[in-house]
Amino acid sequence: MKGLKKRREFKTSLEDLLKDLMDNVDGVKAAQLTADTGQPLASILPASADDMRLAAMTAALCSLSERAIGEMGLGEFEQSYIKGSKGYLLILHAGEDRVLSVSTTKDIKLAPILYKHYKQLEEGDKIVSSTPPI
Repeated sequence: MKGLKKRREFKTSLEDLLKDLMDNVDGVKAAQLTADTGQPLASILPASADDMRLAAMTAALCSLSERAIGEMGLGEFEQSYIKGSKGYLLILHAGEDRVLSVSTTKDIKLAPILYKHYKQLEEGDKIVSSTPPI
């Protein structure tokens, strides 16, 4: 039971990070933190979204982006943008083996999201870069 409690606390901490992003950046509609293996770690998504499916697609997009960047000799993957008619899907590197997906409105200014995200990474956010308890 002790391990289960730690796992719940870990997930709650991750969800708090996502809520903070959504509360402090206008235009963010949904967010998900995913392991690079495609496992959802924390999500704040619309009821119509399937968190497992989104996590798998995000991991696949991240993998493809990493390969394309590597093939072109452009260094390490940092971020990818997908623009739809109603908004953006941002896929951002979020620490070792983690990916952050952020869904936004079409009129959003991307700089505040990127600033908040990279500030959290720079400050050494131990929650995002830590390993979930087993």
